[in-house]
Amino acid sequence: MTSRSNNSRRGASKSTNAGKSGVSLPNWAWLLAGLVIGVFAAFLAGLTPSVKDVRSVAGQVQSSSGDEQKKDNQPVFDFYTLLPESEVTVSIAEPELKPEPVSARKTESKPDQKPAASAKKYLLQAGSFRSDKDAERLRAQLLLEGLTPKVEKVSVGTGETWHRVQLGPFTDRASLHNAQEVLASKNIDSLLLQLK
Repeated sequence: MTSRSNNSRRGASKSTNAGKSGVSLPNWAWLLAGLVIGVFAAFLAGLTPSVKDVRSVAGQVQSSSGDEQKKDNQPVFDFYTLLPESEVTVSIAEPELKPEPVSARKTESKPDQKPAASAKKYLLQAGSFRSDKDAERLRAQLLLEGLTPKVEKVSVGTGETWHRVQLGPFTDRASLHNAQEVLASKNIDSLLLQLK
């Protein structure tokens, strides 16, 4: 009998805490946690706008921005005031033009055309630099391309000195067009100026 009594003790032990897990909270703590979660959920629900709120705010924004858009849609052109202030007159000693042969004049001129004396003269400005070294570098590059640039030193109204690299003056469109093509092939933007 001693063996049977020992076997009964060796089996599964009966625990007094079999249904409980680790830590237990009092009932008032569960009530407080539920209230906190409920208040937080109500707060989040109050944050999401209703359809009515969104439409009324959108209407207010459209009505107020409509007035501003009308003002903003009208362009503001500052260059009308800035351009006359920064205007610089260009004075260049004109080179002597070679006279055209008489036979060329007779074949090209028509009786209803004005004489060539009223032809307009143009300059091409290849660049404008604050540094004279930069202007001379561009001038040298254009000389290697077979053009005849010159650097003109200009003082603008604010007292700054600029060095302009210019080509011309051009009296015929063919030579002007050729110079523009050379500049475009070198990715140099040019500015066409009309001499007075």
